[in-house]
Amino acid sequence: MPRLATATVAIAAWWLAACSHSEYAVRTLPQVAAGGVGKPVQRLQDILGEPRKVDTGPTKLNYVWFLPEVPAGAPQGFHGCELEVTVDPRSDHVLGFTLSNIGWGNCADIRRKVRILEP
Repeated sequence: MPRLATATVAIAAWWLAACSHSEYAVRTLPQVAAGGVGKPVQRLQDILGEPRKVDTGPTKLNYVWFLPEVPAGAPQGFHGCELEVTVDPRSDHVLGFTLSNIGWGNCADIRRKVRILEP
């Protein structure tokens, strides 16, 4: 029994060490958007690039990204996902978001590499 306990502890230590050094993870677009709420919009810009457009309103900003996606078997055309993010202009923090499937695109299938450790 002591050998089994020692082996279990060794495997657990290796697993924790391997996981703790990973700075990036792959997340779905809904996870990326939800993780950005309450944080600076710059984090989303770092992950998704420059927005397609930024609309300025009297009390909020709307950032819009279009992420193209061509699903298998989709006909020729415009497919992907549109992410619209509402931002507080005073703090540049994300207030909320909406996702829209365009054509045959599926927002849940779009993945991005995200830095999970804060600098």
